[in-house]
Amino acid sequence: MRKRRGFTLIELLVVIAIIALLMGILMPALQRVKEQARQQTCASRVRQQLLASIMYAEENDGKLALPSTPGAWLHDLAINTVNYMLKNGMTREMFYCPSNLIEQKHNDYFWEFTTEWDGTKFVNPNNGSFILSSYIYILQTTSNNRPEIRNEEHKTGPKRWCESIVDKQTAQMELIVDAVASQPRAGTKFGYTFGEIGGGTIWARHQLYEQSNHLKDDEEPRGGNIGFLDGHVEWRHFEDMEDRHGNVTWYWW
Repeated sequence: MRKRRGFTLIELLVVIAIIALLMGILMPALQRVKEQARQQTCASRVRQQLLASIMYAEENDGKLALPSTPGAWLHDLAINTVNYMLKNGMTREMFYCPSNLIEQKHNDYFWEFTTEWDGTKFVNPNNGSFILSSYIYILQTTSNNRPEIRNEEHKTGPKRWCESIVDKQTAQMELIVDAVASQPRAGTKFGYTFGEIGGGTIWARHQLYEQSNHLKDDEEPRGGNIGFLDGHVEWRHFEDMEDRHGNVTWYWW
């Protein structure tokens, strides 16, 4: 009877090399599929926030829930507004993009940023209480003191801060969009970092930074979901975005 022989070392190395080559081909494709799934989930979350915001306005003479203070951070969302949205069907996870790994990992910190969460709602919020969301809110303030939105290249038309759902251009008015934010950093692809946003004592103390959603890497986002005042959501590639607002942190949409 003929004795079976095992693989030789060369044959094993060839098999390992083939497996490594296949993994190198398949892994990027799998990552793209996973990111596309996150983009779709994210779009659904933007849509839910749009609907909740429109419902709020419909109960308040068409007026959106405007922030009472201007603030430099467009992803600050007032606790009273958050509690309203939760009461009308939203959940905690809907305020966070599935592709933002920092906010997913440290969610308690970003969710309970200024007040206490009892598991169903925020309790004892004051007028300045807010969460740090994964999305930015293109809202004017109650004091009407936000500066004009920058429109350097006019790729996507002039932009305005939202105040009411009563508008002739609801299909063109961006209201809630993915947080794509940057700070200057020399030697990067565009002169900005998108992967570590923050700084100052509170961030240094917790050793936490924010980051943009849907990153290719720290130097470039893929783009973001754009939610419009009429309730529809579109994906916008980063090359079609512009630096629209900010001087410490730059917001893009």
